[in-house]
Amino acid sequence: MVSIYRTGHPGWLGTMQEASPKIVCMLVYAGAQSLDISGPLEVFALASRQAQDDHPGRWPLYRLHIVAMRDEPITMAAGMRLLPDMPCGSLPDSTDTLLVCGGMGDALDCARADAALVEWLRLSAARVRRVASVCSGALLLAEAGVLDGRQATTHWSDLHELRTRYPKVRVESDAIYTRDGEVWTSAGITAGMDLALAMVAADHGHALALKVAKRMVMASKRSGGQSQFSSQLQAQDLPDQFEQLAAWIAANLQARLDVDLLAARLHISPRQFTRRFHATFGTTPQKYVEQQRIEAAKPLLESTAKEIKRIAAECGFASDEAMRRAFARQLGVSPRDYRERFGTV
Repeated sequence: MVSIYRTGHPGWLGTMQEASPKIVCMLVYAGAQSLDISGPLEVFALASRQAQDDHPGRWPLYRLHIVAMRDEPITMAAGMRLLPDMPCGSLPDSTDTLLVCGGMGDALDCARADAALVEWLRLSAARVRRVASVCSGALLLAEAGVLDGRQATTHWSDLHELRTRYPKVRVESDAIYTRDGEVWTSAGITAGMDLALAMVAADHGHALALKVAKRMVMASKRSGGQSQFSSQLQAQDLPDQFEQLAAWIAANLQARLDVDLLAARLHISPRQFTRRFHATFGTTPQKYVEQQRIEAAKPLLESTAKEIKRIAAECGFASDEAMRRAFARQLGVSPRDYRERFGTV
């Protein structure tokens, strides 16, 4: 077994007595997924460190705590043992954000069957500014009624249960994360880091979130939804005609790749093509083409000094402004920002 020290250990994020850091608490339980816990908390920790690097002497932006029903070691799904900072009953009155992690196997069912835990979560969610779930933690929020009438998502394998067991929840099937007021939910595991990064941006601005993303070597916003796979992986398991079409699209990004043209290549009607394309790729032809153009532009931004306008033309965008809008939609950054963070030239 691997033991993890308390996040509230003296010296965590510095020892200075500073004003008003936001208190972020993560609710854990036996069988929880360790990455659901450590990933988002590391985003908040890095945001504090980055802010202190940028402004020496300032206070930490966040103070992090792990809470559980009892103040005793908890065994995670991966076998690690985690020592909470405090029992749930000691949740600080000034808590800003309450996060709920996901669990594997019977762990989540046991947590949902714990009436005291569910009631505590219901009451606590009502008194903090912001509440969020990572992965299947959304099911625990739903059990507590926190998601009633709200948009939410969870890991793709739990979407059906979230939709059928909790019909008052407005389930978003293909989101990396959702925000409905100050109730946030995220998809599977690492999506919790995307959610935490979005919270940092909401709290302290996009510029800081970009710096944190760069430190973690992750995009500030991932391309596509949770049903999407990389084009390289998709191409390994496609019907022959769509495999050929995907290869043709990649080789002809400068062409006018509208539905009529693509449907004509498969000798089917545009309506039939659109339906079959979505069933195969999990997205619309227009979004797929945009994603491929973005994927083609990334290495050019990373490893060349070409003008952005020239890259846009080479990758089939109508203009550099069209490429900027596509990057903003898919990645949450401009091509210029992307080059600044990931460029090697």
